[in-house]
Amino acid sequence: MRRFLFLVALAVSHEMIYADLPDWVTPEMTDMVKDDKIRCMNEHGTDEEMIVRANDGDLVDDRKLKCYMYCLMESFGLVDTDGEFEMELLIGFLPENLQDVARNAMNACADEGGDDPCEKVYMHSLCIYKRNPQLWFLI
Repeated sequence: MRRFLFLVALAVSHEMIYADLPDWVTPEMTDMVKDDKIRCMNEHGTDEEMIVRANDGDLVDDRKLKCYMYCLMESFGLVDTDGEFEMELLIGFLPENLQDVARNAMNACADEGGDDPCEKVYMHSLCIYKRNPQLWFLI
């Protein structure tokens, strides 16, 4: 159940609920992520403004954001300790009508590099956003 939270994956909220989250992301989902979101923000020095901007597609090249993204995804088992995505697990949380689109985007972005897990998650996420912005959100 905790894993469900992140793909609730890539993402999260204005005061814990973003106005621009996809319709299928429920308030219950964002509530379940809240504690890990706060922990990851505190661990990496990320602020709500940076997360809101990233949710809106402004994925700044900032170590704080990169490691926040990795931290949150790793908390829910959506990436491994090397920053590699658990693709089928992540896709399984999406509505059926987005699963093939997401699988194609993730496969196309699979070779995005990075020197460490934070960088890998960021580069992969940035690639997915550029290919298909409708799949992107960050909590």
